[in-house]
Amino acid sequence: MAEKIRVLLVDDSPLVRDLLTKSLSAPEHELEIVGAAINGQDALDKLQSLAVDVVVTDMEMPVMNGLDFIKAAMARESVPIVVLSSWAQNDKSITLQALEAGAVDFIPKPSAMSPQGFQDTLARLVVKIRAAYRISGGEARPTRQKSSLGAAQGNSIPKMELPAKPTLPFPNQVPSQAESAFSSQQGRPVTAPSIAPNIAPSNVSSSLSNSLPTSSLNYEERIPQLILGVGEFGVAHEYGKIVKTFALGSCVAVCLFTPTQDIVGMAHVALANSETSREKAKTLPGYFADTAIPALINEMRAKGYRKPMSQLTAKLAGGAQTGADAGNYFKIGEKNIAAIKQLLQALGISIASEDTGQTFSRTVFIQVGSKAVHVSSPEKKPWIL
Repeated sequence: MAEKIRVLLVDDSPLVRDLLTKSLSAPEHELEIVGAAINGQDALDKLQSLAVDVVVTDMEMPVMNGLDFIKAAMARESVPIVVLSSWAQNDKSITLQALEAGAVDFIPKPSAMSPQGFQDTLARLVVKIRAAYRISGGEARPTRQKSSLGAAQGNSIPKMELPAKPTLPFPNQVPSQAESAFSSQQGRPVTAPSIAPNIAPSNVSSSLSNSLPTSSLNYEERIPQLILGVGEFGVAHEYGKIVKTFALGSCVAVCLFTPTQDIVGMAHVALANSETSREKAKTLPGYFADTAIPALINEMRAKGYRKPMSQLTAKLAGGAQTGADAGNYFKIGEKNIAAIKQLLQALGISIASEDTGQTFSRTVFIQVGSKAVHVSSPEKKPWIL
């Protein structure tokens, strides 16, 4: 049996921590919840004593919010962080801030009346945790001595009896206490949400002196950007709107353009073939090359593209060799590039340009009305394909 991925949960709600711990600890997920923190400062403390592969964090917490935690954690060590928050929508500025600070992916918490519900969110979260571990070179990261869950977190997770397989209610049903914990933020007024409500100065951690003020987190500001996480795809048709994805390692950004660039689309492809996990392909079709490209084209059709597929133009970026593939043994980036090119050729879609391979990560964005692919990397000045 493969070694379990060690996860640290960060959320100020005891109910959410308990629900996630019990759900993610199911044997089929092959995850180990090694700790649960009640805020960002608590999480930083736990990272010093726990062997952690991936962190899953909320954004709105007292003492230290999620954004300040991500920045502080990135300054100390490179641990992959996935944001799980009611505020983490792909067109909100808070998502952009979190990804720019160093988070590798994001996923919104479900509302109580969400048609997708908790089970769908859980399935997507498991996929994103595993992807974050793989693309961040988890096997190569030095380990620390493990601590048991109970000893590490004390009373941060209360002993509660929750359903083994929680389901969210249909309309006209009353959500349970645990479900309401996930959706409580959805019902808050959109005016001036507070990160640290009414905490006496004597109780606030001294680390806040170096953190950003609460006003820097604008949860409700909508931005003309569609931000994609790992295994996601998106299409834009509003003039000037941006589609963007961050920190491509062995993953590849497949960018498609209509002849007039009035509709553009991108997929963040993580692996070449969906045969390795049909269930994952159903949850995140953008994760695999053979399901991402058809899904992306179908979405472009839904947005109004009526011409033949052969008139679409593709540009590619990513497919680097990363620390997750030591010695390039699995050749993940190379396989992704090859599979994407093979499928595009079969569909009659020409590749206008590409920036692939090498050993550095890439952040990529495209914009409606332009055929340019903007690429940036911490190691290089921005460039255009």
